[in-house]
Amino acid sequence: MLSPTVNNGVINLPSNQQSWNGKKIKVILLEEASSEVTELASNAATSETDFFSYAGIWEDRNINQESIRAKAWRDNK
Repeated sequence: MLSPTVNNGVINLPSNQQSWNGKKIKVILLEEASSEVTELASNAATSETDFFSYAGIWEDRNINQESIRAKAWRDNK
């Protein structure tokens, strides 16, 4: 993927695209993410993986919203 830099409002084309000089083109500019943003996204993905790795502890158990409410709100007679 291309990662040209903008200098004084001018984008220098890489050598493999010099044939585009003088042609009308459409350009979409996207700011490259900083390494800090990339690291945060990576950490979030790891946290989500850790969360779902514990989901198996509920496997083969009859746990649903009704059973949880029944235990939480049972009459203490």
